[in-house]
Amino acid sequence: MLSFALCTLVLYQTTVLAIQPEVVLQQGTLKGLWADSLGGRPYAAFYGIPYAKPPVGKNRFKEPVAAEPWLGIYNATKEPPKCLQLYIFDVRAPSKLEGSEDCLYVNVFTPRLNTGAAEQKPLHVIAHIHGGAFMVGSSLDGGVDYIMDRDIVFVSFNYRLGPLGFLSTGDVAVPGNNGLKDQVLALKWIQQNIAAFGGDPNSVTLTGFSAGSGSVHYHVLSPLSKGLFKAAICVSGSSLSPWGVAENVREKSFVVARELGCPDVDSLSMIKCLRRRPAEHIVQTTNNFLGWYYNPVVPFGPVVEPPGPNAFLPDTPINLIKQGKSSDVPMMITFTKDEGMFFAIDIITNPNLNNEIKADWNGIAPYLFDYNYTAPTDKREEVSKEIKNHYNIDVDSEEGQKNLLKALSDRIVVAGTAKMARVHSSINTSPVYMLRFSYTGKYSYASTMGMPKDMGVAHGEDLMYVLSAKQTSTQETEADRQVSRELIDLWVSFAANSTLDVPTFNQNLPKITFTDFQGPNQLVPTMVDELGEENFWDSLKLKENIESVVPTKNEL
Repeated sequence: MLSFALCTLVLYQTTVLAIQPEVVLQQGTLKGLWADSLGGRPYAAFYGIPYAKPPVGKNRFKEPVAAEPWLGIYNATKEPPKCLQLYIFDVRAPSKLEGSEDCLYVNVFTPRLNTGAAEQKPLHVIAHIHGGAFMVGSSLDGGVDYIMDRDIVFVSFNYRLGPLGFLSTGDVAVPGNNGLKDQVLALKWIQQNIAAFGGDPNSVTLTGFSAGSGSVHYHVLSPLSKGLFKAAICVSGSSLSPWGVAENVREKSFVVARELGCPDVDSLSMIKCLRRRPAEHIVQTTNNFLGWYYNPVVPFGPVVEPPGPNAFLPDTPINLIKQGKSSDVPMMITFTKDEGMFFAIDIITNPNLNNEIKADWNGIAPYLFDYNYTAPTDKREEVSKEIKNHYNIDVDSEEGQKNLLKALSDRIVVAGTAKMARVHSSINTSPVYMLRFSYTGKYSYASTMGMPKDMGVAHGEDLMYVLSAKQTSTQETEADRQVSRELIDLWVSFAANSTLDVPTFNQNLPKITFTDFQGPNQLVPTMVDELGEENFWDSLKLKENIESVVPTKNEL
């Protein structure tokens, strides 16, 4: 009898899963597909749902407009295209143009659709913003098979990149930040629609990696994002990093125009002309702004906008913090032990790049460390020498290479991350947590590049244990699998409770205290005198250090 009942249950589940999942929204009906998580749990996947009208033609360089309803059943079973981008981050291959200008789509993954039953509790929601220096990337970077082992609704979305998403004339023609405004519209779409997927619109945790993490921090600061999420997870990125605010944006827009034969007399005429140029040609102008290799990494990015009711960023990040304009939400801030490996490894392993930087350190360092626009011309060489001497950088020796890695870690990620934790722990009543990921698994970024494992834990290695597909190689050992489970538990617990069972960041302590994730069952409280060499970087003669002094608690 028991066997018969079990067979009946299996037959019923098989029959149900054979029927494609459907969801009814205000826009219309969606048809998705069923998939299995790493642990074999079924979940419904809905790909490529339009949240905005295609930003093409007359809508190019404009703020996004909500998508219109559709007739019939929308096929949400096909992966959406990436936003049009020029991939420039591989020294071993030429830059590659890929994606589509029509790209503003959202993906939703849920283990449980809304049945309308009174006893059914809505699930917590994680909305993720992909990284890629505001230049590249996709809503489907990584994968969801690991995290869909949990009772969570997971959402990801594309946003416009590069000049199509972040070109700014600095005036009303194109104020800027359209890529970030895409994200705001996607978050509004989640608020309006996630209940139909079994999610709770009142329990949305916003996460992001790298530039996506910087984006999350921007949403914490922006007046346009208030009330759209309840908590934030920032993974290796901050608006207070040197790439957080783009420089010389108006001048760059005119360079794009001249490159494509458009008038550069006034902004409105220039943009009208650029709307008629092929999108691919606009994106390819990115090469004009790379001083060395792919540096600076963010030629087009967030900007401070002119005053207006729709300004996403009406002031600098630090001024918004000083003015008390940021949202008081719980924050989980993370970084890896050796962030700079991602940025240093090509220099170390490629003889041509190695020789170039040895021959012209003073000329290349401003691009590599992102102060080519913010150091006065007559001070750049002095700043370059200060960095080299402070970190004892020598690309010929193993120790000197590690020092280069450390300098890049501090400048590009860690110092800005430490600032973010410090200022928000000072002004927030909500908890702020800081965690470092120090675990080296069987798979590592260094190993894929033929480097020794003791080079450390690179930018993004923690994210692979949370957002990956079943076929990835971060599940090769039991320790790797346990690390993945524990990291996902941290994310899901924070999404559910907005708290973690680790100490909060407290800037009033004599030492900086954070939690070091060293391996399975190893969440180790750690104290250091300084993180990211903040004092050194703040001492350099750079524009951002003169204009944007980070306040202490007494100043807030």
